Amino acid sequence: MPALRLDGVRRVYPGGGGPGPALDGVDLELARGRFLAVLGRSGSGKSTLLRCAAGLERPTAGTVRLAGTPLAGLRPKALTRLRRDRIGFVFQELNLVPSLTALQNAALPLLLAGADERDERTRARALRVLDEVGLADRADDPPHRLSGGQRQRVAIARALITAPEIVFADEPTGALDPVTADEVLGLLRRAVDAYGHTVVMVTHDPAAAAYADEAIVLDRGRIVRRLAAPSAAGVLGALRAVAA
Repeated sequence: MPALRLDGVRRVYPGGGGPGPALDGVDLELARGRFLAVLGRSGSGKSTLLRCAAGLERPTAGTVRLAGTPLAGLRPKALTRLRRDRIGFVFQELNLVPSLTALQNAALPLLLAGADERDERTRARALRVLDEVGLADRADDPPHRLSGGQRQRVAIARALITAPEIVFADEPTGALDPVTADEVLGLLRRAVDAYGHTVVMVTHDPAAAAYADEAIVLDRGRIVRRLAAPSAAGVLGALRAVAA
């Protein structure tokens, strides 16, 4: 069973004023334990694809299935629970809570699900994911004491703590310098290779896409290129061909 499947997904924003739908009949299947990069020019539908695939928006038409579960059939509370328990999110903006420590931020999905912060099992689980991203020694530090790359590592730990079916990353390295970006991308790659997670990453960077197992290029809401084992040069060539 694939980790993610989209069939004929279309998304139209009422009164959007654009030249066409944000997504226009997207078909996509992603196997478990794979790393997919999603690329395209601004306005091509990348972020809309991520939001529809993650259940943050409902498509106008078509179906989205997460590990075989159709998202359209879920009531709002069930959809919220699915996003909390079975999906991990990593965003460029991070969305860490300034008043919480790195450990508390990493544990936040568990705490929102009702776990007790004082429970040693909760703390141990959060420490484990912080250790996986190399930050176990900074567990008690608040975000303002961490570098940008370290804060992004905390965000990755938070995304992984529920052992989700899939992790969605939206421009996770957009605000990072090249060296730190490589470290963060290496962590996402390791999440796939060492722990069997599935990752969908929206990016504008061909070098970032080279960390993925496969890449797709969107244009005007449609998948116009698919690349297996993408290289930075291959992705750049595909983007240039679409723009021509």
